[in-house]
Amino acid sequence: MSSRSTKTLLIVASGGGHTGYANALAERLFELTKEYRDLLKIVFILPKRDRWSFMKLSLLKTLYHREVFFDELTKPREPYESFIKLIARFPKSLYEAVKIIGKYEPDIVVSTGSNHSLVVALASLLKKTRVVNIEAIDRIATTSKTSKILHDIGVETILHWSEQKRNLPRGIVVGPIFERPRYRPRDEGYILVTTGTMGHKVLFNLLKKTRLNNIVLQTGIIPPDEYRVRDWIVFDFDPDIDKWIAGARLVITHQGLTAVNAALAYKKPVIIAYNPLLKKTSTLEDTKILANKINALFIDPRRITPYELEEIVFKAMEQKPPSYTDGGNILAHRILRYLDMTT
Repeated sequence: MSSRSTKTLLIVASGGGHTGYANALAERLFELTKEYRDLLKIVFILPKRDRWSFMKLSLLKTLYHREVFFDELTKPREPYESFIKLIARFPKSLYEAVKIIGKYEPDIVVSTGSNHSLVVALASLLKKTRVVNIEAIDRIATTSKTSKILHDIGVETILHWSEQKRNLPRGIVVGPIFERPRYRPRDEGYILVTTGTMGHKVLFNLLKKTRLNNIVLQTGIIPPDEYRVRDWIVFDFDPDIDKWIAGARLVITHQGLTAVNAALAYKKPVIIAYNPLLKKTSTLEDTKILANKINALFIDPRRITPYELEEIVFKAMEQKPPSYTDGGNILAHRILRYLDMTT
């Protein structure tokens, strides 16, 4: 390593897939800096009251025997909220972000692409701190507003796919960024259905009408009791969802990073069920392209019958996921060069 001074990296983990990118980057950084573990301080900035992100990222302490730090600020807008909420909360969130940047004085800030990340990125730029922003992996035909704003004002933008350069031409393609497998992949015979915090009621109701057994269903904010049928295992939340992905025969999920993790990290066949509640963050076209990228089968649960879903499930089990360059590793090396921590 060329410099022995302690470096501080601030990573914004804004929930859902955004937290997944933060986790994936931290995993690679911890692997690459194990010889000088005390010289890299990682601080995660979470949305207030985001217990899922906190619990997920806290697992890094156990897995890598490294200290991680947390702070939080107000999230301007949730995916299901109106633009008015964003306008109302933005000043408070930006004020909190400026205080956080002043508190830690980070060498680099990594934004993971949400409006929650945007306020931290803007506060960092006010303090003349280098910012790197990661575009969403499922924004392929369209572009997130945060990434567009930051790209257009000159912030380095990290892309997963070459197609994303059509909308963000100065972006840097590193390959798909996904999380490390935490468990050995195996086939325990069940179908895992997981759709994050938001859940996917249309999909759940469709599944309930099928004759499918051996389902493990994670419902998120949707109450799980209504789906405790047959031999199904049903729960609302598990910060260690990886253990369920690792043992699944097939993973059914919505658009986003979980689909990529299941296919590329665990080599599981995947069905992506489009969730219109997430259309502000990933459109129907985006979702179809993502499914093609990871060799998953695409469904729109509003447009198919229970019998058709059963047929798709059996067909999906024959799908083989592709292999890609590890974008997270490439990004981690890039961050370490900026921190002057190359070996």
